Parts: sequence; structure tokens; C-alpha cells
Amino acid sequence: MIAREPGSPWMAEEDDLIRAIYPAYDRLERALPHRTRSALKNRTRHLGVARVRHVWTNVEVALLRALYAAASPDRILAERFPHLELGQIHAKACHLGLRRPRRAPILLGVPVLDAVRQRAALAGLTMVELDRRARTGRYFQTCRRNLDLRCISRASQLLGGEIEVHWDDADI
Repeated sequence: MIAREPGSPWMAEEDDLIRAIYPAYDRLERALPHRTRSALKNRTRHLGVARVRHVWTNVEVALLRALYAAASPDRILAERFPHLELGQIHAKACHLGLRRPRRAPILLGVPVLDAVRQRAALAGLTMVELDRRARTGRYFQTCRRNLDLRCISRASQLLGGEIEVHWDDADI
């Protein structure tokens, strides 16, 4: 415990004590009875010990709204707000009630798979939800180009479609 006059200049011992005990202000008040809680908080900020809270500006909020409306990926959000963690960005977007629109499904160049993925998107299903409901593991999530007829059949039944086989008679 360091005993001093109230309002006296800060000593190096007091600063060391603050660095050691922060953020336990109750313990700091007991160790430094001549300093008020307000003075201790101010000193922690001055020493750079206190955690700095980010206050969102109107410009930052407008930028966040624009990025969410454009369905920007997390990588872009992290680049535009380098001083914030991704969790802080998402928390602010959630606080503002922002939702990113769903992106169009990735087309693979395989007509059967593309048709299933597009139909699922029209039905409002993500590939995760499609795999869960059709019980196909992670088949549609992993963007494979190999055809698994069992998975395609289950997805087409789920989406209200049917599979047809067409023969090209010109090759026979």
C-alpha cells in the first residue's frame, strides 16, 4: 500500500502497481487509497493499460451497411476495418439488423448438379440445408463435379423433381 497526499503527482511505483493489478479496480482502490476510481481509470488509459473500446462513427456504419448489402465476404470486411476483429464487425452488423443477401449458387458446369443447386436456391435452401434434408453428407457443399446418383436422386425427390434418362440414337 502506497500512502500519499490526494492530488499528488503519479509515482513510478503507482504505475507499476496499476500495470500489475489492472483490471481489478477494487484491489487498486485498496492499494492506492488516496486515488479515486476515476483517477485510476484515467491513469490506466494514460499508461495504455486499459482496453480501448471502439466507438463506431456514422461513416463506418454507412460503409458496413454498404458492404453487407453487397454480400461482401468476411475477407473484404476484415480489409476495410483492419482495426477491428471480425467478431466485432459481425456483432455491430447484428446490432444494426443487417443481413447479407444469399449469393447465387456456384455452378459447376455439370447440368444435373447445376439444376439441383439452382432449384435449391430458388427454394431458399443453402447447400448445408440441402445436404442435411437429403441426408447426403456434404455432397452438395463441397462443389464436387463427380456424379453420385444416390445423392442427386435424394435431392431431386426433396425438391419435387424427377430424373429422366435420354438416349442419343444417333450414336448407335
